[in-house]
Amino acid sequence: MGAGKVVSNMINRFVRTILLKIYNISYRIYDIRSLYYAFLFNSCGTNLKFFGPCWIKNPQGISVGNNVTINDGVYLNGLGGIDIGNNVSISACAIVVSTGLDTRSLGACKKHINEIISIGNNVQVGAGAVLLAGVTIGNDVIIGAGSVVTKDVPSDSVVCGVPARRLRDVLVSENDQ
Repeated sequence: MGAGKVVSNMINRFVRTILLKIYNISYRIYDIRSLYYAFLFNSCGTNLKFFGPCWIKNPQGISVGNNVTINDGVYLNGLGGIDIGNNVSISACAIVVSTGLDTRSLGACKKHINEIISIGNNVQVGAGAVLLAGVTIGNDVIIGAGSVVTKDVPSDSVVCGVPARRLRDVLVSENDQ
């Protein structure tokens, strides 16, 4: 191997090392973001994790339990209130918005409703799912990617679709009990 090739490989390894260090620092920024929102949220349990940028409006109306993860592109609007239980994961680009238009006032004077969204324990909100104002999600629920939740979801359910419909019970393995 020629001297030029050796130098080129050394430079490539150096640049790669620097870029990986920057990448790792960016995830430490999300740890700082977790601390920041822990103070802004109405209440916040332990081990809140952000994985990527997200948008949060009205954080004072949001309560978060323990072991909650919020992934890339999530939008939370706590104007009407959002209660998130323990062991909840909100996947990329999901929308949880506790305010919306009152469909009974679609004339010139559009009114908004603000209604609490309650998310139980052990819930997985799929990528791109939308949870609308006033819904209650039970415990041990999986919401499929791209679903639009317009009504309450009972515990131990798998739901998906537009609007979201119950598909089946959540299958619990013996190790989870």
